[in-house]
Amino acid sequence: MTNNWDELINNLVTGSVRSLARLITKIENRESGWLDAMKTIHKKAGKAHVIGVTGAPGAGKSTLTDKLTGELVKRGHSVGVIAVDPSSPFSGGALLGDRLRMGEACALEDVFVRSMATRGALGGLSLAARDIVKIMDAFGKDFVVIETVGVGQDEVDVVKTADTVMVVCVPGMGDGIQAIKAGIMEIADIFVVNKADREGADRVVVDIQAMLDM
Repeated sequence: MTNNWDELINNLVTGSVRSLARLITKIENRESGWLDAMKTIHKKAGKAHVIGVTGAPGAGKSTLTDKLTGELVKRGHSVGVIAVDPSSPFSGGALLGDRLRMGEACALEDVFVRSMATRGALGGLSLAARDIVKIMDAFGKDFVVIETVGVGQDEVDVVKTADTVMVVCVPGMGDGIQAIKAGIMEIADIFVVNKADREGADRVVVDIQAMLDM
C-alpha cells in the first residue's frame, strides 16, 4: 500500500471530511492498492450501526431517510448516508435523484451523504457500497444509513450489510403488498407504512400482519 493510501487513512480516522470523500472515490473506482487499503480500514471499523432502507419505487424511501437522519442528529449522533442510485445508461454514473430529494439532511453539519451508482449490480447495492459503509464507520459515524434502489425483491442484498432493515410499504402497490411480497419481506426488521393518509393504508397493515403470522 502506498504512502498516499496511508496518509488518507490516517487523516480519515482523525476526522478529515476531505479524506473521507477521496477515499470513497478511490475505493469505488477500485484504484491500485484499494484492497490493501480496505484491509486496514476494516481494522478501524466496527462501531457504527448500519440501517438499510428499502422498498418499492415511489414508496418514499428518500423522505424517510431524510427524516430519520435528522432525528438521529437531533439526538447527538453523527450520520453517514449512502444513497444507491440507478446508473445512467450513458455515463455509468449515479442519477443522483435521491440526493436531490434529501436536501434537508445534506445541509446538517454531522451528516455526510454520498450517492453511488449501482453500475449494473443486481440486488440494488453498488458493488462498493459495503466498502463505503466501512469507510464511514472508520471515520467515526455513529450510524450509516443505506437507501437502496427501489427494485423490489432483489433488495435482499441489503441484509448482508445492514444491522437493521427497514422495508417501506405504501397503499396502492398492486394487490396488497404483493409487489414486495417475496424475498424482501423476509429480511425486514421494521415495516414502515408510508403515505398512511391514503386510502388502503389500513389494508397494508393487515396484509403485513397476516404475512408475519404465516
